[in-house]
Amino acid sequence: MKTRKILPIVAAFAVFGPAYGLMAPKDAQARKESVLKGEPIVRKKMQLRKFRFQLTPFVGMSLSQPFVHMGYVGARVGTHFADWIGIRAGFGYGVINLDTKLLKAANSSGGLPRGINPGAVDPSAANTTCPENAGAPCRPVGDADNPAPLRHDFRAGLTRAQWQASVDAVFTPFAGKLGLFSAIFTEYDIYLFGGLGLVGYNKHYKGQRSTAQLKGLGSDCVTNTGDPDGECQLHPVKADTGVKVGGSFGAGLNLFLGRWASLNLEVQDIVTRVNLAGLNNTIGDIPPRVDKNDRDIFHNVTFQLGATFYMPFKAKRSK
Repeated sequence: MKTRKILPIVAAFAVFGPAYGLMAPKDAQARKESVLKGEPIVRKKMQLRKFRFQLTPFVGMSLSQPFVHMGYVGARVGTHFADWIGIRAGFGYGVINLDTKLLKAANSSGGLPRGINPGAVDPSAANTTCPENAGAPCRPVGDADNPAPLRHDFRAGLTRAQWQASVDAVFTPFAGKLGLFSAIFTEYDIYLFGGLGLVGYNKHYKGQRSTAQLKGLGSDCVTNTGDPDGECQLHPVKADTGVKVGGSFGAGLNLFLGRWASLNLEVQDIVTRVNLAGLNNTIGDIPPRVDKNDRDIFHNVTFQLGATFYMPFKAKRSK
């Protein structure tokens, strides 16, 4: 009995169903389109970077120097052409220098051989003195087989990164809102940068002179008598000072304290070629000499903490 009642209903759907389906699209077409159709995903976005001048005073500290840690103060200026891309220039000058553990060890009594001052007695060999007219400290007999340079020669060639500068393109691929302790909410962005870097190197021990300078010898280390000076020939010294050009890259984070200021943290690496110790590093040089082949690729990595100020102070919103 139930089967007889169900069959007519199924038959009716089979006959009239397709006809209803033909009419249904007309009803759908008659409906209004969504007001959000064609609109961007994010509307009236706060543009914290676009066409805003940015000034960032900072303090920084070198992280990769083997001999001298430098503390920098400086500033960066820049602007963004869009919220995600911009350009900037920065400069930092070293105001604090601290000897690393390696340099302290080299200067200690158990470090580099110090040499004997002219006219002094050699403590490692009885009845042996450094001639008064030697012109420079003599190598002690006990250190005759020591391949390290005398301390005054090492000091004469040692340099430090006195200042650094760069011009970079800045990319900001990540930005959003950050909640702290479920109570404080702020905007943030993470950026990457790369460009041209400059580093200025100065002598670390400004008044220190090498054996060749103390004796008035030339680059060939030959004395007035025509004989070569053994200490000068074995350890020639030439401080690699001046401006070195290389690449700059790194990353940073901005935590906005308002629409016109943010806390800035950044790690920057400026890569150059330099001879930090000013000594011969090329094994094949016979006799040894200091030239451009003794320069190594060096990463001057710094951590910087600063505050960024944005002008105009009021940020615009996108349409």
